[in-house]
Amino acid sequence: MSFQVFNQISAPQDHVYKLVQLPPDLVAYMKDSPQKPLHFKSPASSNNHLVLCTDDSTYTVRQVNHSNTVLLVNDMSVNKYGKKMVGLNDNPSFPDSQNTLLAIGLSTYQYQLTSTPGYIDSKDIPIYDGRSKVDVFKTVDQVRNDSPIAVSAFFPAWYRIRGCDINGLAVILAPEFVTEVLHTLISILIAQKLDNFTLQDIEERAKDQNSNYTKDILVTVTENFCERKDGMLQLHKPNIAQWFGIETLKSCLQALPDKELLLKWKSSLPPFFNVLLDLSLLHGYYCRPTVGKIRYLPRDSLAGDIQTRVKEMFLIVKEWDFDEFLPYVAEFVPSTKKPDAVILKFARKKRVGKKFVVCPR
Repeated sequence: MSFQVFNQISAPQDHVYKLVQLPPDLVAYMKDSPQKPLHFKSPASSNNHLVLCTDDSTYTVRQVNHSNTVLLVNDMSVNKYGKKMVGLNDNPSFPDSQNTLLAIGLSTYQYQLTSTPGYIDSKDIPIYDGRSKVDVFKTVDQVRNDSPIAVSAFFPAWYRIRGCDINGLAVILAPEFVTEVLHTLISILIAQKLDNFTLQDIEERAKDQNSNYTKDILVTVTENFCERKDGMLQLHKPNIAQWFGIETLKSCLQALPDKELLLKWKSSLPPFFNVLLDLSLLHGYYCRPTVGKIRYLPRDSLAGDIQTRVKEMFLIVKEWDFDEFLPYVAEFVPSTKKPDAVILKFARKKRVGKKFVVCPR
């Protein structure tokens, strides 16, 4: 079958057509939920970041340029766009509409969508220490609307960054305040001999300890350090141990021997709270500037690209244990590849005794 293709002489001034390449899962979502809208979002803190959000998925939008011009055409036999070609019906020299295509848009690029977890734009959200007054007026709903993340993924991510609602305003709980609340929560549960509990079980007792411990604060803390089972909450001990370990690392002004760090870590826990402490819980938060000693090294203090980050890491430590090195570069490893496939582009891996180490190439 052959078609006659025409191009409109003038384009509408009130709109422009853009082409988006839809991945199969998004096509399925649109077919299954035609009544649900799609949202384009761009965080205020970034000028060149655009995402497309459904209820449960987030896609990064990237412009892909073409070497040729792509025509968006309207099949005149269907005429979904309601276009008219003057003379089509009254001029015998015009082709039959059954075999006619009218170009209604030209494009030298299209948008490509890539699935991404999304994130919360926390730039203008104040840090709340449990005492100071909140002086930035932004609600949780405003944060959700402004953030490039799907609706269903927002609250899990919100609690992970210690997000909380204080008197209707969005805040991020300060680490020191979280530690204080967590101490109180664990002490209450130990005193009451509660292994399984609800917020109602602890809300009044927490307020007796400190009137600033609102239900919303307890929700944020329990979402980070508890797990749910049969409608009840239980302390998640590995998360709690990791938290106190990281805070202990932060408080140390110089590198410490492993045993000394473990003692400080143990003493930072609430009394009578027994949990297994293992340095593997702190992988991705420390380096070893000298043999047998540990120092805090936050990932956000390093470069945002893998090549520069690896160089910085080798300036700090010349040779890394592989298990201690991997968490610092894991975010750059695609899910379809093995870590070694990426790491070995920028470093060497070798066996020393029973373990593997990473060193410069």
